[in-house]
Amino acid sequence: MILYFSATGNSRFVAMSLAKALEDETVDLAKRMHQNDTSPLESRKPFVLCAPVHVDGIPMAVWRHLKDTILHGSSAYTVVTMGSFAGVAGRQAEELFTSKQMEFKGWIGIAMPKNYIAGPFPEEDLSKLQEKILAAPAKIVQVAETIKRGEPLEGHHIPTVEYRLVLSFMQVWNKIGHPTRKFKANDRCISCGMCERICPVSTIRMTDGKPVWIDRQCMHCMACIQNCPKSAIEYGTALQRKRRYRFALYKDLLKRDE
Repeated sequence: MILYFSATGNSRFVAMSLAKALEDETVDLAKRMHQNDTSPLESRKPFVLCAPVHVDGIPMAVWRHLKDTILHGSSAYTVVTMGSFAGVAGRQAEELFTSKQMEFKGWIGIAMPKNYIAGPFPEEDLSKLQEKILAAPAKIVQVAETIKRGEPLEGHHIPTVEYRLVLSFMQVWNKIGHPTRKFKANDRCISCGMCERICPVSTIRMTDGKPVWIDRQCMHCMACIQNCPKSAIEYGTALQRKRRYRFALYKDLLKRDE
């Protein structure tokens, strides 16, 4: 069973590609999180978690959701999508699955386009974005073949001291680093409600036809910003002159490369 969390399509693409190669089913964790659904999941095949790297690891909301979910299975792998560095994601996954008495069979990172545009950082160069997308399928094939053979994935080793320090930072950042006060919808908003429907942590409520970010539990996953059909969501002035990104806008690159 492929468990995936995806805000802008990167991890979904990896998950769907693995599911096809492994002839396995997928479960959308974002939908389960939105519905606060922690009902048990069972798989005879290894679980494969596909998730993005947020800050320095697996998004804390995803990690906590899975900790609260009973998983019936014997083994698990993890594949993370990352801009350039996976942080402590592999060690998080190991702790998660071993705590559920499953054999953790390793992890790997796959470079995909960066989607976090609400910060002060410059957007990713378009050529680098395209390069990552074109390189991903070959990496996914390698991962699928490894899982088929039942062999471990070999992500880099993460020392315990580093893991504990980074995890503590992530937990603090999850509480104070995701403010919602700068989110707003501009005049291009058509009141479609998509942002409310896709928010994995139910931070958004439609009020008088406009989205309102109601509390601080926001993940800053960029799902609302990047999936808005009219690019109507702003975050202060951080998004000025920055392109919106979701994988679907660039998937045709792979067709041209065939």
